[in-house]
Amino acid sequence: MSARSLVRSPVSCSAVNECFTYNSRRSRSFYQCSNTMKLQRPQVAQMLLPRKLRKSTRLQTSLFTQRRISSNCCSDLSTTYTEELPNYLAINVLQDQSDAKQENIRKVLVILNPYSGFRSSREVFYKKVQSTLKLSGFAMEVVETAYAGHAKELASTVDFSTCPDGIICVGGDGVVNEVLNGLLGRDDLNEALQLPIGIVPAGSDNSLVWTVLGIRDPVSAATALAKGGFTPIDVFAVKWIQAGVTHFGLTASYCGFVADVIQLSEKFRLQLGPFRYVIAGLLKFLSLPQYRFEVDYMPLSPERNPKPKSSNENFHDQLSDGSKVKRSTQMDGNTGDNWVTRKGEFLGILVCNHFCKPAQGLLSPVVAPKAQHDDGSLDLILVHGSGRLRLFCFFVAYQFCWHLLLPFVEYVKVKEVKIRPVGSTHSGCGVDGELLQAEGQPEWHCSLLPSQGRLLGRHPRT
Repeated sequence: MSARSLVRSPVSCSAVNECFTYNSRRSRSFYQCSNTMKLQRPQVAQMLLPRKLRKSTRLQTSLFTQRRISSNCCSDLSTTYTEELPNYLAINVLQDQSDAKQENIRKVLVILNPYSGFRSSREVFYKKVQSTLKLSGFAMEVVETAYAGHAKELASTVDFSTCPDGIICVGGDGVVNEVLNGLLGRDDLNEALQLPIGIVPAGSDNSLVWTVLGIRDPVSAATALAKGGFTPIDVFAVKWIQAGVTHFGLTASYCGFVADVIQLSEKFRLQLGPFRYVIAGLLKFLSLPQYRFEVDYMPLSPERNPKPKSSNENFHDQLSDGSKVKRSTQMDGNTGDNWVTRKGEFLGILVCNHFCKPAQGLLSPVVAPKAQHDDGSLDLILVHGSGRLRLFCFFVAYQFCWHLLLPFVEYVKVKEVKIRPVGSTHSGCGVDGELLQAEGQPEWHCSLLPSQGRLLGRHPRT
């Protein structure tokens, strides 16, 4: 049989056509075959052969490559199937999950603070988080905040029927605090207490989600939100007694040096981002004033375990009427609970709701190691004295979690705390990274509302 008749034979062509008709996706071996063809042709062309012999060699080479393709395509039916089986199954499983999620769509409101951290919250959400939440069955309405207090306004006016499955905050602890205060300031408080809050860390300080849920990056946060579940958390209220103004928090409240640093850091928010706290701390350290306070606290009795309040009516009354807070305090004193008073100089006063593990810390120290987010109590830390040397020793010891061993540091679990600045002491009070300004010599009253908050995501121990 001549070479020309072999070339015109339809066997190899039909095999190739059949192969590509059966397998719509070209396998790895096909591209390997095409690469070998390209390598063989230049090698034959470079040989110094007569014209007729060179022509017959080309025919034989083309016949060889066609047979090579047909044999590889026929044998590739099994290899291609085994290689692409995992991807095929993964696509099908993902499709099945998305179909299942469409039957149970979770509607949420996403409040994004574009100024959080290094102003990268938009990129964090749209590039790292949004696709994961969509595949998990979230139907999201995204709203970006335009000014301070905008998140509080959104949470206080949102229609719960549009986001029955919660509000997701993209930013730092500040936007979470605004959403919390917006929800607890509503008239329909019973429905607001049931609405969970999700957190995607993208701000300067993400202590809340790192401490309670063990999450410090946006991808892990998206995974935790996709898995579902809730974590109850205590809420504390800081009330300015004279003005009757109440502010709520989830992390900590503080007076003294830390409150001064927060106030000064606001001047560098746009220029320095998260590093503004470091610069403000150094400047305030160099010009350290004296802080004088009167502190009254009610210690937690060891034999009495605090019970979460089950009545939302009592909770609503406590929020709306400041006199009821005073009357309840007096009643507690009549039942045998003794108030303890501390007066003098304090470098800092911290009232913690959980052990406050900063996400930006070098050694991940904790402020209040005995505190838990749902233990029904507050943890009070009093740093007695004044002076730069004592303050420096405290912060160095804090980095190694040795600050509670210092003789001038007092640590006690309490139910309520009252703080009054004396003289020219800074009268502001910080709550979750936000500073509450007050005039004159205010009295701050900090009390606990056990298990009245809900975070989207499960605690690591549950």
